[in-house]
Amino acid sequence: MSTFTTREESDALVITFESAAGLNDFRNNALRDALNDLIQARPEPRVALNLLKVDYLSSSGVAILVGLKRRVEARGGKLAVYNVQPPIRELLKVMKLDQYFMISDDEHTALASLRPAATI
Repeated sequence: MSTFTTREESDALVITFESAAGLNDFRNNALRDALNDLIQARPEPRVALNLLKVDYLSSSGVAILVGLKRRVEARGGKLAVYNVQPPIRELLKVMKLDQYFMISDDEHTALASLRPAATI
């Protein structure tokens, strides 16, 4: 069973984690590989992560998110997270990762933050 779903939205890939379990399993190489394949298939990937159903985050989960962001940025893309539950938001703040990730309250704001800046 997959621990996430994907869909295309406004030139971005929306990834929704279905639970915290798969994200927090340090042995879940299949998850890492599947996420990596999604990123490698896209030039300049724009990715919005929906964390609504993620109610805890282990060190493995943090590592997966940080690794995903690094892979996205290595390909010239952007990553935003949204629907972050208060305990997760607090954890990211304590780890100072709230400064590393673009964190949005909702999907609309997350997708807007991924769009290229308008040029005049």
